[in-house]
Amino acid sequence: MQIIADENIPYVREAFGHLGQVRTVIGRHLKRQDLKRAEIVLVRSVTSVNENLLADTPVRFVGTATIGLDHIDLAYLQTQNIGFASAQGSSAIAVAEYVISALLITAERQGFELKDKTVGIIGCGNVGSQVFNQLNALGVNCLLHDPPLQKKAEKTFRDYVDLDTVLSADIITLHVPLSKTGPYPTEHLVNHDFLAQLRDDVILINTSRGAVVDEMALLETLADRPEMTVILDVWHNEPDINPLLLQRAALGTPHIAGYSLDGKVRGTEMLYKAVCDYFQQPHTWQAQHVLPTPPLTHLSFSNTVNDQAALHTAVMACYDVRRDDAALRQMNQAPNLNVYFDNLRKHYPIRREWRCVEIELPTAKTALAAQLRGLGFRV
Repeated sequence: MQIIADENIPYVREAFGHLGQVRTVIGRHLKRQDLKRAEIVLVRSVTSVNENLLADTPVRFVGTATIGLDHIDLAYLQTQNIGFASAQGSSAIAVAEYVISALLITAERQGFELKDKTVGIIGCGNVGSQVFNQLNALGVNCLLHDPPLQKKAEKTFRDYVDLDTVLSADIITLHVPLSKTGPYPTEHLVNHDFLAQLRDDVILINTSRGAVVDEMALLETLADRPEMTVILDVWHNEPDINPLLLQRAALGTPHIAGYSLDGKVRGTEMLYKAVCDYFQQPHTWQAQHVLPTPPLTHLSFSNTVNDQAALHTAVMACYDVRRDDAALRQMNQAPNLNVYFDNLRKHYPIRREWRCVEIELPTAKTALAAQLRGLGFRV
């Protein structure tokens, strides 16, 4: 059995090697002719999986090591009786850590405390709920908006609010899937009307999909409202992103919010288990056995440290979004901007989740300990 896999899926050879021959490819360049003998295809978000790719191939199973599904034609897979699995929730922790890091950086730059702001979370699934949990641990008031979940009466959270209410928040963070049709389309959800309702000094974060934001509308709004802050990890037409929007963004990164090694390996393991179950094969590979020792495992604070300073130090020691922002801004010096963008993702440095770090605190620091535990640190 031949398995074709995106080269950026970590440990894919080790995980799937006992099931068949694993061949890795550049996901953005995957073509139908690459699948002439493939029964399993494993992709990431840069590969569109549809009839054009799969027609007249022996593919029996498709897996995507991502939480988004907008690149997968699920209806076509169903009509062809092709098995499918995704890695829903695998990167939720990493995205939430990205948001917290970005917000702490912004708070430091602008001179406010995060607990004094209200955050509007649009989209409260795996990622949005994780963002809520971490902000809640920091004592931040959150407004939650998710019409599909509200309609299903899945009261994971206390209450949901309407769009007008959530747009009154000081900070808006987007965690919706990209959908172009249906009762709740999200393509260009952030348009002129959406932007017009925001506060002049709003902080807008998008880690969902680039097409959720009408970038021309956003640029026009930014030109009129210089107090507005935007933090963008996703872009239209990746890797051919708009350099003007990057220039105007307070923080801009190359679609790596969910790129912790833990999250990516978690995604590999989820696909591996799904493939084994589909083909009735035993599970013989475990992700926990391949993860390397984290570069940082322990932090210690004395009783003289300020709680907010300790919190900021712990977060930035593990993940400082400014490093990824600085790397992306160097793309103007690259001979091929598209290749540079993709290489930042392909050669992304090892980033571990905060649960890998144990923090030692004086026993009196109970409030700080609770906040750090809420963020995922071991205290």
